[in-house]
Amino acid sequence: FMSAPRTTHFSAVLRILRCLKGTLFHGLHLSSESSLALHAFCDADWAGDPTDRRSTTNYCFFLGTSLISSLSKKQTVVSRSITEAKYRALADATSELLWICWLLQDIGVSLYTSTPIYYDNQSVI
Repeated sequence: FMSAPRTTHFSAVLRILRCLKGTLFHGLHLSSESSLALHAFCDADWAGDPTDRRSTTNYCFFLGTSLISSLSKKQTVVSRSITEAKYRALADATSELLWICWLLQDIGVSLYTSTPIYYDNQSVI
């Protein structure tokens, strides 16, 4: 991008700067009383969208009491069962968990315990 900048790149930079300006006073508050334990919650519905019958993946990650990552999106394929839909959601959450663990290690935060992912379907496990 730096070797051949175009107007589309400039427009993208302006959009990023407008976004940053609009969220200037937003932040992530990590309480000193809260532990740096990482935990996650994950769920999925089955064929929740009546038009295309695709399921929705939902998960969120907490570092102590602070929400650090969340997602709610439709899955890319149609699942044949609730177990398959929930398994896909759990796989996505696990992938995000690994990325968060690597990021925390890179910035010097050590996790001394395993990270639980709270889930509501025994057949997936």
